[in-house]
Amino acid sequence: MMSSALSPRPAFRSVDPVHAPLLPEHPDDAAPDRQDDGLGLHPAGLLQRVFTAAGEVEAAEWALDHVLDAVASGEEVGIGLDVAPLDGALESARWALDRAVGALRAEIRWAARHGVPLCLLAEASATELDEVRSVLRSAALGAGTGGLAVAG
Repeated sequence: MMSSALSPRPAFRSVDPVHAPLLPEHPDDAAPDRQDDGLGLHPAGLLQRVFTAAGEVEAAEWALDHVLDAVASGEEVGIGLDVAPLDGALESARWALDRAVGALRAEIRWAARHGVPLCLLAEASATELDEVRSVLRSAALGAGTGGLAVAG
């Protein structure tokens, strides 16, 4: 089960105590690619897209964990060129996680707009139902009157 798919925990290190997301909280321009992929708007196809996006988040979390382990192990000892590769890897891993989470949120919103039940979205995204509702609620707040109606 993905513990932080929709709300990733900040990554801490001595000189960077707070992780600031590299993408906006509600990336409208991170909307899923809507080209005909053969899945259409059938609920099973929409759930498959959510499941795939959740897998991308899991992979990004795994990659970030490995970079954080490298940073914590002291591999960053030194100055100049010795430090830059891990700093770049850490920033890249955070960026990849932000992108994956944005894509997962967009897939959840897209599937919900097309009538997929929230309990199935929670299962496909490996998150709690309350987190799925929170994603939809925050999207509705950001969209004003054109937002989603959140129904359980």
